[in-house]
Formats: sequence, C-alpha cells, structure tokens
Amino acid sequence: MTGLSKKHKITRNPAFGLLPMLIFSLLVGRIEILVAISVALALSIIGLFVVNKHSRAIYQTSVIAFAISLLWSVFSFTDISDLDRFVVVEIIFVLSLVGMRLSRAKIVHQSARKANPTVKNYLSESFRVAFQTQYGLSIHLLFVLLFHIFGVTGSSLFTVLAELLICQIILVTIILAESTRLRILDKKLRNEEWLPIITEQGAVTGKVAKSVTKDLKNKYMHPIVRIALIYDGKIYLRERKQSYLLSPGLLDYPFEKYVLFEEEIDATVKKCIREKCGDVDIPLRFILKYVFENDITKRLVFLYVSDIEDEALFNSLNLNDGKLWTISQIDDNMGTDTFSECFELEYEYLKNTVLLAKGLF
Repeated sequence: MTGLSKKHKITRNPAFGLLPMLIFSLLVGRIEILVAISVALALSIIGLFVVNKHSRAIYQTSVIAFAISLLWSVFSFTDISDLDRFVVVEIIFVLSLVGMRLSRAKIVHQSARKANPTVKNYLSESFRVAFQTQYGLSIHLLFVLLFHIFGVTGSSLFTVLAELLICQIILVTIILAESTRLRILDKKLRNEEWLPIITEQGAVTGKVAKSVTKDLKNKYMHPIVRIALIYDGKIYLRERKQSYLLSPGLLDYPFEKYVLFEEEIDATVKKCIREKCGDVDIPLRFILKYVFENDITKRLVFLYVSDIEDEALFNSLNLNDGKLWTISQIDDNMGTDTFSECFELEYEYLKNTVLLAKGLF
C-alpha cells in the first residue's frame, strides 16, 4: 500500500475547512468587513468542489455560517466595530458547528447504507475536527465575554489579541494537529495490509485494513488459503501462534494466509509456502471451498492439499515446530480442544477423499 498522494492528503483533511474562517480573521481590520465575509464565503464554496465529497462537512458549515453573516452584515448592526462584527461571525460559526454535530446521527445513518468503512472514517474525522473547533472557539468566546464584562474594550492591543490572535492560534493549532495526525496515519497505512471484503460467492465488494477488521470480528468476510501437508499418509500439524485470531495455541496445518486485496489466490498460496519454507516446489491441489463463521471471524476458506511422497522433498521444507500425526492419533483426539476449529471441520473431508484414496483405512 503506497502513501496517500499530496493532493489527496489535502482534499481529505477536514481541518482545511477552517481556512475560510482563519483567512477571514486575518482580513478583519485590513479590508472592508463585507468584502472579508464575501471572500470567506467564496473560499468555502470553492472548497465544496475541491475536497473529497466525504470531507465537505466543515466547508458546508462554513458556507452556512458566512452566508448568514453576510446577510446579517448587510441588514443589521452596521454601526458596530469590525472587531465586534468578527465576534458575531465567530458566534454564528460556532452555532453552525453545533447544528452540524446535532445532525450527526442523521448523517451517519445515511452513510451507513453504503456500508463503506472509508466513508465512515471520513465522517468521523470531520466530526472530530468540528468538536475540537466548537469547544476551542466556545472557550475563546467566553474569554471575550469576560473581557467585555470587566470593561476591557476599545481598540487597544489587548483587545485585538483577545478577539483575533487567540482565535487564529486556536484555528491554526487544530489544522496543524489534524494534519500531523493524518501524516502519522499515512505512515502506518504504508505498512498496512488490506483485505478484500467479499460475498459468499467470492465477489469483491470493497476492502478494509487488516488491523481494523480484527476489531470488527465477523462483520466482513475475507478469503483465506489453508494448505494441508500430508507425508507418508500422515498429516503434519503444529501449534497455531497465540496472536492468531482463531484457535490460538491449538494444532493445525503449518500453512495459512489471508488473501490480500487485488492479490490472486494462487499467488497467496505460493507466498504462504515461500514464507515458511523458502523457494521449494511441492505438489499442490485445490480440494475445497467453504464458508467458516463464528463469533469472532468470518472467512471464505480455500483449502489446498500437498501430498508428498518423497522423503528428501519433505525434509527440504525444514519444518521443525510440529510433527506428523497418524489417522488413529487424530481420531483419538478429535473433540478434545486439541485441534483448531477449521481443522476439525476439514478433517472428515480429507479422511474421506485424499486419505481414503491412499487406502489408509
């Protein structure tokens, strides 16, 4: 997975929706207030057409806030100072953010119909920025109110600092913090493995990060390959790692691997063997596809078998963390929490196909 492109990083960052408000604060006192509001409104509208469609919530809020502010400035309170007008615009902006957050349930419900985790992530980022901005500016407005209550008014440097600079610092801090967070996330994504979301028929409907889907348990189905290794009529089994999601510590085949997004199943099978045994050529045969689901995972399993007759070839695999089990040994231990859930499901099929064909019982 490569990192996000520079353009995509900018268009997906919801904190950049605060730029119209930041630029407006920089223009106050330098140009006519109506022009400053109009510039901020224009930037908000442009943002709607530039950014990712799922990251537009802050820009939409800005459009509403500055449109209301423009109408208010044209028809009301034309005799107050520019600094006081700025405070009123800030109040309208904060109230618009409150309205956005109150509509969260409706917005999330509409996006949930798409069942796309990427959309939900974008919305989550937007609401997080809205939360930070709402409370940051609300605290700022509280301080401004206290300044006015205690008579600190006028055009003094202290008032300018209180009403403009502090607001600018809050906005810049939120923008930088979100940009830093997304940059750190992008570094993680470069090393992330992505799994396809599939139907029971194997059709791919989307993708999700492997680290994310673990916490979602059996919400999505993913393809996985498993390879049964048979030598001299015995099945090679070893303990599953404790870090495995399914049946940790129980006995299973030495080969199992998720099929990654846009990866061919055959390529996954070869990679699985290569990671454990290096570049060896062993016989492989696909024998079964089935759906496995329990409370913690949901998988479309592709079961392969490697039936090795040559001792030198088997020894070349350098498998030293398990042992060969006979049919009678397996039969005696079935249902005793010795073997993995998948193995116990597959064993009867192996026994009545591959092993039966070898005339072992």
